[in-house]
Amino acid sequence: MNDLKEKLKTEVETADWDMLRIHHERQAVFLVDQSIELLDVAVAVAQDNSQLVSMWLTDKKLARPEEELVSEFEKDDYKKIFDFVIIQPYVLVQLKKSETLH
Repeated sequence: MNDLKEKLKTEVETADWDMLRIHHERQAVFLVDQSIELLDVAVAVAQDNSQLVSMWLTDKKLARPEEELVSEFEKDDYKKIFDFVIIQPYVLVQLKKSETLH
């Protein structure tokens, strides 16, 4: 697992919602709650750890963003910045803490 986590660490990118929207439109985006580490989720998804992923989905710690939240992300006056990693076919995104692009 550590090798995979180290590999995935090098694949984490940063983007605003405009860059992620196309992935959301194809229903590939999953929002990772701030209470769990993005890389832990990426490793679980990559290793098909369905028990852990199911738990996060049930607890709403991992979810497709609701349209109300997407509308908030799309406001031009206050762009949200996300860390993201692609685990085909999914794009796992997590709002960066206290960071925005003005």
